[in-house]
Amino acid sequence: MKNWFVLLLGELIRLWKYKILLFGVLVSLIWVLIVSLVSKNEALSLMPMLLVLDTGMMVIILLASSYYYEKQEGTIKTLFVSPIHSIQLLSAKITSTFVSGMISMILIGLAVWIIHGINTINYPLAFLYVVLSTLAHVSIGFLLIFSSIDFMSLLMKYSMLTLILLLPSVLEPLGLIPENIRWISFLSPSYASQVLMNSLITPISPTIQENVGIALIALIVLSTLMYPIFIYPAFKKEATKS
Repeated sequence: MKNWFVLLLGELIRLWKYKILLFGVLVSLIWVLIVSLVSKNEALSLMPMLLVLDTGMMVIILLASSYYYEKQEGTIKTLFVSPIHSIQLLSAKITSTFVSGMISMILIGLAVWIIHGINTINYPLAFLYVVLSTLAHVSIGFLLIFSSIDFMSLLMKYSMLTLILLLPSVLEPLGLIPENIRWISFLSPSYASQVLMNSLITPISPTIQENVGIALIALIVLSTLMYPIFIYPAFKKEATKS
């Protein structure tokens, strides 16, 4: 367990060294500025979307940036040949990705509370949703990394994937997704995360409870399947290759 905490500290130090964590904080501060300049109702409606961006698409690009920086400097190769189990290394990397989303949640939460006086949000529940959203999107980030030749090819795939993942969140409010196939939208972790984040600011109703239940199942199943079936074997293969 001691080794794991050392690995986690090393991941956080590298995130700061590469200025990846700093970039994430700066983006969160931009969100805080936006939330501060709009009305109370607008700030409340913006909060879920901003959290989804920071715990979803932003996490993917930050993870990829960190990975390729490490690869370029040979840090990953050094870790792979050290007497550390690959599952410890992978779990430390995954845990370090939560930091950006947590900082975003804290800063935006403080902004809506101090500036707009909004203190009705269930933050323990928000914490859970941030963790689930991050886990799901990190798994997609690793898939992009392991299926890309270099960072530029990853960015191309990331751009296409962003359009696909965010499409349900755009079409659903416009009523362009038929009700009988709406469940397909939950296959997008970004849409499922949006449903969870929206529930934090929306009065509870049977429909919302049902949607939250489906979103939770979708994110949990995605993470449960992706990590043992795809991500961990690919990570071990990368270790062997190194």
